[in-house]
Amino acid sequence: MNPFLNPIIGVPFIKKLIFDAERLKKMTPERMKKHKDNAIKRIVKYAYTVPLYHEKYKEAGVHPSDINRIEDVTKLPFITKQDIVKHFPNKIVPKNYNFNKGYVVSTSGSTGKPVYMYTDFQTMADSIGTSIRVFRTFNLHWRTSKFAYVMNYHPNAPPDAIEKVFTNKARSILPLKNHLSIPAFNPILNIMKKLDSFNPDLIVSLPATFQHLAFLKRKGFGQNLNPKILISGGYYLDKYTQSYVENSFGCKMFNIYASCEANADIAFECKERTWHINQDYFHVETIDHNKDIVDSGQRGHIVITRLFGKGTPIIRYTGMDDWVRISPDNKCKCGICSPKLITGVEGRISSSIILPDGRLFTPGTFSIISIVLSQLKTYKVKQFQIIQKSIDDIDILLEIDDELRDIDPSVKLIIDRIKEAYEKMVGPQVQINVKEVDEIKSNSEKPSPIVISHVSLEKIKTIITSQKSSSYDY
Repeated sequence: MNPFLNPIIGVPFIKKLIFDAERLKKMTPERMKKHKDNAIKRIVKYAYTVPLYHEKYKEAGVHPSDINRIEDVTKLPFITKQDIVKHFPNKIVPKNYNFNKGYVVSTSGSTGKPVYMYTDFQTMADSIGTSIRVFRTFNLHWRTSKFAYVMNYHPNAPPDAIEKVFTNKARSILPLKNHLSIPAFNPILNIMKKLDSFNPDLIVSLPATFQHLAFLKRKGFGQNLNPKILISGGYYLDKYTQSYVENSFGCKMFNIYASCEANADIAFECKERTWHINQDYFHVETIDHNKDIVDSGQRGHIVITRLFGKGTPIIRYTGMDDWVRISPDNKCKCGICSPKLITGVEGRISSSIILPDGRLFTPGTFSIISIVLSQLKTYKVKQFQIIQKSIDDIDILLEIDDELRDIDPSVKLIIDRIKEAYEKMVGPQVQINVKEVDEIKSNSEKPSPIVISHVSLEKIKTIITSQKSSSYDY
Protein backbone atom coordinates (compact mmCIF):
# COMPACT_ATOMS: atom_id res chain seq x y z
CA MET A 1 0.00 0.00 0.00
CA ASN A 2 1.18 3.49 -0.81
CA PRO A 3 1.94 5.17 2.56
CA PHE A 4 0.42 8.43 1.32
CA LEU A 5 -2.98 6.67 1.08
CA ASN A 6 -2.80 5.61 4.73
CA PRO A 7 -4.52 8.37 6.77
CA ILE A 8 -2.34 7.58 9.80
CA ILE A 9 0.69 8.59 7.69
CA GLY A 10 -0.83 10.85 5.06
CA VAL A 11 -2.62 13.33 7.36
CA PRO A 12 0.44 14.03 9.57
CA PHE A 13 2.52 14.41 6.41
CA ILE A 14 0.18 17.08 5.05
CA LYS A 15 0.43 18.92 8.37
CA LYS A 16 4.23 18.79 8.16
CA LEU A 17 4.08 20.07 4.60
CA ILE A 18 2.02 23.07 5.68
CA PHE A 19 3.41 24.00 9.09
CA ASP A 20 6.91 22.63 9.78
CA ALA A 21 8.73 24.87 7.32
CA GLU A 22 7.61 28.00 9.22
CA ARG A 23 8.86 26.96 12.67
CA LEU A 24 12.11 28.95 12.52
CA LYS A 25 10.14 32.12 11.81
CA LYS A 26 7.06 31.61 13.96
CA MET A 27 8.28 29.81 17.08
CA THR A 28 9.35 31.95 20.02
CA PRO A 29 12.65 30.94 21.67
CA GLU A 30 10.63 29.43 24.53
CA ARG A 31 8.51 27.31 22.19
CA MET A 32 11.58 26.22 20.22
CA LYS A 33 13.28 25.20 23.45
CA LYS A 34 10.24 23.11 24.42
CA HIS A 35 10.15 21.56 20.94
CA LYS A 36 13.80 20.53 21.20
CA ASP A 37 13.39 19.28 24.79
CA ASN A 38 10.56 16.99 23.71
CA ALA A 39 12.43 15.87 20.59
CA ILE A 40 15.63 14.88 22.41
CA LYS A 41 13.66 12.86 24.98
CA ARG A 42 11.79 11.04 22.22
CA ILE A 43 14.84 10.28 20.08
CA VAL A 44 17.00 9.09 23.02
CA LYS A 45 14.21 6.78 24.17
CA TYR A 46 14.14 5.34 20.65
CA ALA A 47 17.94 5.05 20.50
CA TYR A 48 17.94 3.04 23.73
CA THR A 49 16.22 0.22 21.78
CA VAL A 50 19.15 0.17 19.32
CA PRO A 51 21.94 -2.21 20.46
CA LEU A 52 24.80 0.17 19.53
CA TYR A 53 23.33 3.02 21.57
CA HIS A 54 22.07 0.76 24.37
CA GLU A 55 25.59 -0.61 24.90
CA LYS A 56 27.17 2.86 24.73
CA TYR A 57 24.67 4.35 27.18
CA LYS A 58 24.98 1.45 29.64
CA GLU A 59 28.75 1.79 29.56
CA ALA A 60 28.48 5.55 30.18
CA GLY A 61 25.98 5.02 33.00
CA VAL A 62 23.25 7.09 31.37
CA HIS A 63 19.56 6.20 30.94
CA PRO A 64 16.83 7.88 28.85
CA SER A 65 15.26 9.07 32.11
CA ASP A 66 18.37 11.23 32.62
CA ILE A 67 17.63 13.20 29.43
CA ASN A 68 14.87 15.74 30.09
CA ARG A 69 16.01 18.81 28.15
CA ILE A 70 18.23 19.54 25.15
CA GLU A 71 21.12 20.64 27.39
CA ASP A 72 21.26 17.09 28.79
CA VAL A 73 22.61 15.88 25.45
CA THR A 74 26.14 16.46 26.82
CA LYS A 75 25.57 13.55 29.22
CA LEU A 76 25.50 11.19 26.24
CA PRO A 77 28.63 9.60 24.75
CA PHE A 78 29.81 10.46 21.26
CA ILE A 79 29.04 8.08 18.39
CA THR A 80 31.77 7.74 15.78
CA LYS A 81 31.78 6.69 12.17
CA GLN A 82 33.65 3.54 13.23
CA ASP A 83 30.89 2.68 15.70
CA ILE A 84 28.30 2.58 12.93
CA VAL A 85 30.59 0.71 10.53
CA LYS A 86 31.41 -1.89 13.19
CA HIS A 87 27.79 -2.50 14.23
CA PHE A 88 26.18 -2.55 10.75
CA PRO A 89 23.69 -4.02 9.97
CA ASN A 90 21.80 -5.53 12.93
CA LYS A 91 23.02 -3.35 15.81
CA ILE A 92 22.35 0.09 14.32
CA VAL A 93 18.54 -0.32 14.31
CA PRO A 94 16.11 -1.62 16.96
CA LYS A 95 16.00 -5.39 17.47
CA ASN A 96 12.46 -5.54 16.10
CA TYR A 97 13.24 -3.32 13.09
CA ASN A 98 11.37 -4.26 9.90
CA PHE A 99 14.18 -4.45 7.35
CA ASN A 100 11.64 -4.85 4.55
CA LYS A 101 10.50 -1.27 5.15
CA GLY A 102 14.01 0.11 5.59
CA TYR A 103 16.44 1.27 2.94
CA VAL A 104 20.23 1.18 3.16
CA VAL A 105 21.98 4.46 2.38
CA SER A 106 25.69 5.15 2.46
CA THR A 107 28.16 7.99 2.49
CA SER A 108 30.42 8.52 -0.50
CA GLY A 109 33.47 7.17 1.29
CA SER A 110 35.44 10.33 0.52
CA THR A 111 37.01 10.22 3.99
CA GLY A 112 37.71 6.49 4.03
CA LYS A 113 35.39 3.50 4.23
CA PRO A 114 31.74 4.29 3.37
CA VAL A 115 29.27 4.34 6.25
CA TYR A 116 26.09 2.32 5.73
CA MET A 117 22.92 2.99 7.71
CA TYR A 118 19.15 2.66 7.49
CA THR A 119 16.48 5.15 6.59
CA ASP A 120 12.79 4.72 5.79
CA PHE A 121 9.70 6.43 4.47
CA GLN A 122 8.78 7.96 7.82
CA THR A 123 12.22 9.53 8.28
CA MET A 124 12.07 11.08 4.83
CA ALA A 125 8.53 12.35 5.46
CA ASP A 126 9.63 13.88 8.77
CA SER A 127 12.40 15.83 7.01
CA ILE A 128 10.20 17.42 4.33
CA GLY A 129 10.06 20.75 6.16
CA THR A 130 13.75 21.44 5.56
CA SER A 131 13.25 21.33 1.78
CA ILE A 132 10.05 23.36 1.80
CA ARG A 133 11.79 25.92 4.03
CA VAL A 134 14.50 26.44 1.42
CA PHE A 135 11.92 26.77 -1.37
CA ARG A 136 9.99 29.43 0.57
CA THR A 137 13.18 31.30 1.39
CA PHE A 138 13.57 31.97 -2.34
CA ASN A 139 9.85 32.53 -3.03
CA LEU A 140 9.39 29.20 -4.78
CA HIS A 141 6.44 26.84 -4.38
CA TRP A 142 6.82 23.06 -4.44
CA ARG A 143 3.77 22.65 -6.70
CA THR A 144 4.01 25.60 -9.12
CA SER A 145 7.75 26.33 -9.46
CA LYS A 146 10.01 24.07 -11.53
CA PHE A 147 12.83 22.19 -9.80
CA ALA A 148 15.74 20.25 -11.26
CA TYR A 149 17.98 18.02 -9.14
CA VAL A 150 21.27 17.00 -10.72
CA MET A 151 22.53 14.66 -8.03
CA ASN A 152 24.19 11.33 -7.33
CA TYR A 153 21.48 8.73 -7.96
CA HIS A 154 23.75 5.71 -7.70
CA PRO A 155 22.44 2.81 -5.56
CA ASN A 156 22.58 3.58 -1.80
CA ALA A 157 23.19 7.28 -2.39
CA PRO A 158 20.68 9.35 -0.36
CA PRO A 159 19.13 11.03 -3.46
CA ASP A 160 18.51 7.57 -4.90
CA ALA A 161 16.76 6.49 -1.69
CA ILE A 162 14.59 9.61 -1.65
CA GLU A 163 13.63 9.03 -5.29
CA LYS A 164 12.73 5.35 -4.78
CA VAL A 165 11.25 5.36 -1.29
CA PHE A 166 9.55 8.76 -1.18
CA THR A 167 9.28 10.71 -4.46
CA ASN A 168 8.07 7.80 -6.60
CA LYS A 169 5.27 7.12 -4.10
CA ALA A 170 4.37 10.80 -4.10
CA ARG A 171 4.20 10.76 -7.91
CA SER A 172 1.52 8.09 -7.78
CA ILE A 173 -0.90 10.57 -6.18
CA LEU A 174 0.58 13.90 -7.33
CA PRO A 175 1.79 14.67 -10.87
CA LEU A 176 5.03 16.38 -9.76
CA LYS A 177 5.75 17.17 -13.40
CA ASN A 178 7.53 20.27 -12.15
CA HIS A 179 10.29 18.16 -10.55
CA LEU A 180 13.11 16.75 -12.71
CA SER A 181 15.83 14.36 -11.48
CA ILE A 182 19.04 13.85 -13.49
CA PRO A 183 22.06 11.70 -12.50
CA ALA A 184 24.98 14.08 -11.97
CA PHE A 185 27.47 11.77 -13.66
CA ASN A 186 25.69 11.54 -16.99
CA PRO A 187 27.59 13.20 -19.86
CA ILE A 188 27.54 16.91 -19.03
CA LEU A 189 26.22 17.91 -22.48
CA ASN A 190 23.26 15.54 -22.03
CA ILE A 191 22.54 17.14 -18.66
CA MET A 192 22.64 20.59 -20.22
CA LYS A 193 20.22 19.54 -22.98
CA LYS A 194 17.70 18.18 -20.45
CA LEU A 195 17.94 21.31 -18.33
CA ASP A 196 17.59 23.53 -21.39
CA SER A 197 14.41 21.70 -22.42
CA PHE A 198 12.96 21.79 -18.88
CA ASN A 199 14.09 25.35 -17.96
CA PRO A 200 13.73 25.04 -14.16
CA ASP A 201 13.38 27.92 -11.71
CA LEU A 202 15.78 26.18 -9.33
CA ILE A 203 18.69 23.83 -9.96
CA VAL A 204 20.22 21.83 -7.11
CA SER A 205 23.55 20.15 -7.80
CA LEU A 206 27.22 19.72 -6.88
CA PRO A 207 29.80 22.53 -7.26
CA ALA A 208 31.81 20.68 -9.90
CA THR A 209 28.68 19.92 -11.95
CA PHE A 210 27.67 23.58 -11.80
CA GLN A 211 31.14 24.60 -12.96
CA HIS A 212 30.95 22.37 -16.03
CA LEU A 213 27.42 23.53 -16.82
CA ALA A 214 28.55 27.14 -16.44
CA PHE A 215 31.36 26.51 -18.92
CA LEU A 216 28.85 25.17 -21.46
CA LYS A 217 26.53 28.12 -20.79
CA ARG A 218 29.39 30.52 -21.56
CA LYS A 219 29.97 28.67 -24.84
CA GLY A 220 26.41 29.22 -26.00
CA PHE A 221 24.68 26.05 -24.84
CA GLY A 222 21.47 26.19 -22.82
CA GLN A 223 19.97 29.19 -24.60
CA ASN A 224 16.55 28.49 -23.01
CA LEU A 225 17.98 27.77 -19.55
CA ASN A 226 17.37 30.77 -17.29
CA PRO A 227 17.06 29.64 -13.65
CA LYS A 228 16.14 32.05 -10.87
CA ILE A 229 18.23 30.38 -8.18
CA LEU A 230 21.05 27.82 -8.00
CA ILE A 231 21.70 25.75 -4.88
CA SER A 232 24.94 23.91 -4.28
CA GLY A 233 25.56 21.10 -1.83
CA GLY A 234 27.62 18.00 -1.21
CA TYR A 235 31.08 19.54 -1.45
CA TYR A 236 32.87 22.74 -0.53
CA LEU A 237 31.95 25.66 -2.81
CA ASP A 238 34.86 28.05 -3.28
CA LYS A 239 34.31 31.73 -4.06
CA TYR A 240 35.80 31.55 -7.56
CA THR A 241 33.49 28.72 -8.62
CA GLN A 242 30.53 30.57 -7.12
CA SER A 243 31.40 33.77 -8.98
CA TYR A 244 32.12 31.87 -12.24
CA VAL A 245 28.75 30.09 -12.11
CA GLU A 246 26.75 33.17 -11.12
CA ASN A 247 28.35 35.19 -13.91
CA SER A 248 27.55 32.46 -16.44
CA PHE A 249 23.91 31.95 -15.47
CA GLY A 250 23.09 35.50 -14.45
CA CYS A 251 21.55 34.48 -11.12
CA LYS A 252 22.62 33.95 -7.54
CA MET A 253 24.02 30.72 -6.13
CA PHE A 254 23.46 29.62 -2.53
CA ASN A 255 24.53 26.73 -0.29
CA ILE A 256 22.85 23.93 1.58
CA TYR A 257 24.60 21.69 4.09
CA ALA A 258 23.29 18.14 4.14
CA SER A 259 24.69 14.67 4.67
CA CYS A 260 23.75 11.04 4.37
CA GLU A 261 23.72 10.71 8.16
CA ALA A 262 21.52 13.78 8.62
CA ASN A 263 18.89 12.62 6.11
CA ALA A 264 18.01 16.31 5.59
CA ASP A 265 19.50 19.80 5.33
CA ILE A 266 21.43 20.60 8.52
CA ALA A 267 21.78 24.22 7.44
CA PHE A 268 21.02 26.45 4.46
CA GLU A 269 22.00 29.86 3.17
CA CYS A 270 19.30 32.53 2.92
CA LYS A 271 19.15 35.58 0.64
CA GLU A 272 21.13 37.55 3.23
CA ARG A 273 23.99 35.01 2.88
CA THR A 274 23.37 33.78 6.42
CA TRP A 275 23.87 30.07 7.06
CA HIS A 276 20.87 29.09 9.22
CA ILE A 277 20.98 25.86 11.22
CA ASN A 278 17.70 23.95 11.11
CA GLN A 279 17.66 23.80 14.88
CA ASP A 280 14.18 22.30 15.05
CA TYR A 281 15.56 19.26 13.21
CA PHE A 282 19.14 19.14 14.52
CA HIS A 283 21.14 19.96 17.60
CA VAL A 284 24.65 20.99 16.54
CA GLU A 285 27.79 21.15 18.68
CA THR A 286 31.47 21.76 17.96
CA ILE A 287 34.42 20.04 19.62
CA ASP A 288 38.20 20.26 19.55
CA HIS A 289 40.63 17.37 18.95
CA ASN A 290 40.25 16.36 22.64
CA LYS A 291 36.47 16.15 22.16
CA ASP A 292 35.89 19.11 24.44
CA ILE A 293 33.11 21.56 23.51
CA VAL A 294 34.54 24.75 22.00
CA ASP A 295 33.23 28.23 22.80
CA SER A 296 30.62 29.94 20.66
CA GLY A 297 32.18 31.45 17.55
CA GLN A 298 35.30 29.27 17.75
CA ARG A 299 36.23 26.83 15.02
CA GLY A 300 35.64 23.15 15.79
CA HIS A 301 34.63 19.77 14.41
CA ILE A 302 30.89 19.44 13.96
CA VAL A 303 28.82 17.04 16.06
CA ILE A 304 25.21 16.48 15.03
CA THR A 305 22.15 15.08 16.77
CA ARG A 306 19.18 14.36 14.52
CA LEU A 307 15.97 15.17 16.39
CA PHE A 308 13.59 13.24 14.14
CA GLY A 309 13.08 10.00 12.28
CA LYS A 310 13.59 6.29 12.78
CA GLY A 311 15.97 3.86 11.09
CA THR A 312 19.51 4.44 12.38
CA PRO A 313 19.44 7.20 15.01
CA ILE A 314 22.15 9.87 14.80
CA ILE A 315 22.95 11.27 18.26
CA ARG A 316 26.16 13.16 19.09
CA TYR A 317 27.66 11.83 15.86
CA THR A 318 31.24 12.93 15.14
CA GLY A 319 31.76 11.17 11.83
CA MET A 320 31.10 14.04 9.43
CA ASP A 321 34.48 15.63 10.21
CA ASP A 322 33.63 19.12 8.96
CA TRP A 323 34.97 22.40 10.37
CA VAL A 324 32.39 24.98 11.44
CA ARG A 325 31.94 28.02 13.70
CA ILE A 326 28.57 28.38 15.42
CA SER A 327 26.94 31.56 16.73
CA PRO A 328 23.90 31.56 19.06
CA ASP A 329 20.28 32.31 18.09
CA ASN A 330 19.95 35.64 16.36
CA LYS A 331 17.20 36.99 14.13
CA CYS A 332 18.28 37.58 10.54
CA LYS A 333 16.91 40.24 8.19
CA CYS A 334 15.21 37.40 6.32
CA GLY A 335 12.97 36.85 9.35
CA ILE A 336 14.49 33.55 10.51
CA CYS A 337 15.79 33.18 14.06
CA SER A 338 18.29 30.37 14.50
CA PRO A 339 21.89 29.55 15.39
CA LYS A 340 24.21 30.18 12.44
CA LEU A 341 27.30 28.74 10.81
CA ILE A 342 29.41 31.91 10.86
CA THR A 343 31.61 31.12 7.87
CA GLY A 344 29.62 28.28 6.38
CA VAL A 345 31.19 24.84 6.18
CA GLU A 346 34.95 25.07 5.86
CA GLY A 347 35.68 21.54 4.68
CA ARG A 348 36.60 18.13 5.94
CA ILE A 349 39.57 17.41 8.19
CA SER A 350 40.83 14.78 5.79
CA SER A 351 41.01 17.29 2.92
CA SER A 352 42.84 19.93 4.93
CA ILE A 353 46.37 21.15 4.30
CA ILE A 354 48.89 20.80 7.14
CA LEU A 355 52.17 22.74 7.01
CA PRO A 356 55.49 21.84 8.67
CA ASP A 357 55.04 24.61 11.27
CA GLY A 358 51.73 23.11 12.41
CA ARG A 359 49.34 25.49 10.64
CA LEU A 360 46.22 23.74 9.41
CA PHE A 361 44.14 25.06 6.52
CA THR A 362 40.70 23.81 5.50
CA PRO A 363 39.80 23.88 1.78
CA GLY A 364 38.06 27.21 2.34
CA THR A 365 41.00 28.94 3.97
CA PHE A 366 43.55 27.48 1.54
CA SER A 367 41.72 28.39 -1.67
CA ILE A 368 43.20 31.89 -1.94
CA ILE A 369 43.47 31.17 -5.65
CA SER A 370 39.85 32.44 -5.73
CA ILE A 371 41.03 35.80 -4.40
CA VAL A 372 43.85 36.03 -6.95
CA LEU A 373 41.55 35.26 -9.89
CA SER A 374 39.02 37.77 -8.60
CA GLN A 375 41.71 40.46 -8.35
CA LEU A 376 42.78 39.71 -11.92
CA LYS A 377 39.12 39.88 -13.04
CA THR A 378 39.37 36.72 -15.10
CA TYR A 379 37.29 33.59 -15.70
CA LYS A 380 40.04 32.01 -17.78
CA VAL A 381 40.51 29.18 -15.27
CA LYS A 382 37.83 26.55 -15.91
CA GLN A 383 38.75 24.52 -12.84
CA PHE A 384 41.55 24.20 -10.31
CA GLN A 385 42.80 21.64 -7.85
CA ILE A 386 45.28 21.68 -4.97
CA ILE A 387 47.27 18.51 -4.26
CA GLN A 388 49.51 18.20 -1.22
CA LYS A 389 51.99 15.51 -2.24
CA SER A 390 53.90 15.67 1.04
CA ILE A 391 54.22 17.91 4.07
CA ASP A 392 56.45 20.34 2.14
CA ASP A 393 55.42 19.88 -1.51
CA ILE A 394 52.16 21.20 -3.02
CA ASP A 395 50.91 21.18 -6.61
CA ILE A 396 48.27 23.64 -7.85
CA LEU A 397 46.67 22.49 -11.09
CA LEU A 398 44.89 24.87 -13.48
CA GLU A 399 42.59 23.93 -16.35
CA ILE A 400 42.48 26.83 -18.82
CA ASP A 401 39.64 27.82 -21.15
CA ASP A 402 41.37 27.75 -24.56
CA GLU A 403 38.95 30.24 -26.09
CA LEU A 404 40.06 32.82 -23.51
CA ARG A 405 43.75 31.92 -23.61
CA ASP A 406 44.85 34.93 -25.64
CA ILE A 407 42.78 37.41 -23.66
CA ASP A 408 44.50 39.31 -20.84
CA PRO A 409 45.66 38.52 -18.24
CA SER A 410 48.09 35.99 -19.67
CA VAL A 411 48.27 32.43 -18.38
CA LYS A 412 51.85 33.15 -17.28
CA LEU A 413 50.72 36.13 -15.20
CA ILE A 414 47.97 34.05 -13.60
CA ILE A 415 50.45 31.30 -12.72
CA ASP A 416 53.01 33.77 -11.37
CA ARG A 417 50.45 35.59 -9.21
CA ILE A 418 49.04 32.36 -7.80
CA LYS A 419 52.52 31.04 -7.02
CA GLU A 420 53.49 34.32 -5.36
CA ALA A 421 50.32 34.36 -3.22
CA TYR A 422 50.77 30.79 -2.00
CA GLU A 423 54.48 31.20 -1.32
CA LYS A 424 53.64 34.21 0.83
CA MET A 425 51.04 32.15 2.68
CA VAL A 426 53.04 28.98 3.34
CA GLY A 427 56.55 30.35 3.75
CA PRO A 428 59.92 29.10 2.44
CA GLN A 429 59.65 25.60 3.95
CA VAL A 430 57.09 24.47 1.36
CA GLN A 431 57.58 24.02 -2.39
CA ILE A 432 54.68 25.44 -4.45
CA ASN A 433 54.29 24.17 -8.03
CA VAL A 434 51.63 25.84 -10.20
CA LYS A 435 50.91 23.84 -13.36
CA GLU A 436 48.58 24.03 -16.32
CA VAL A 437 46.92 20.69 -17.13
CA ASP A 438 44.69 19.61 -19.99
CA GLU A 439 42.01 18.23 -17.67
CA ILE A 440 41.29 17.83 -13.99
CA LYS A 441 39.78 14.37 -13.91
CA SER A 442 37.13 12.88 -11.63
CA ASN A 443 35.96 9.31 -11.34
CA SER A 444 32.55 8.17 -12.55
CA GLU A 445 30.79 8.57 -9.19
CA LYS A 446 32.32 11.64 -7.51
CA PRO A 447 33.32 15.09 -8.74
CA SER A 448 36.95 16.07 -8.46
CA PRO A 449 37.69 17.58 -5.02
CA ILE A 450 39.24 21.03 -4.72
CA VAL A 451 41.83 19.85 -2.19
CA ILE A 452 43.58 16.49 -2.06
CA SER A 453 46.07 15.78 0.68
CA HIS A 454 48.31 12.72 0.67
CA VAL A 455 49.39 13.52 4.22
CA SER A 456 47.65 10.99 6.46
CA LEU A 457 44.92 12.11 8.84
CA GLU A 458 46.87 10.56 11.70
CA LYS A 459 49.91 12.67 10.86
CA ILE A 460 47.75 15.80 10.64
CA LYS A 461 46.37 15.16 14.11
CA THR A 462 49.84 14.40 15.47
CA ILE A 463 51.24 17.67 14.13
CA ILE A 464 48.25 19.64 15.46
CA THR A 465 48.63 18.27 18.97
CA SER A 466 52.45 18.29 19.15
CA GLN A 467 53.36 21.74 17.82
CA LYS A 468 52.76 25.15 19.29
CA SER A 469 49.81 27.04 17.87
CA SER A 470 50.62 29.48 15.10
CA SER A 471 49.89 33.18 15.23
CA TYR A 472 48.17 32.86 11.83
CA ASP A 473 44.48 33.62 12.26
CA TYR A 474 42.52 31.11 10.24
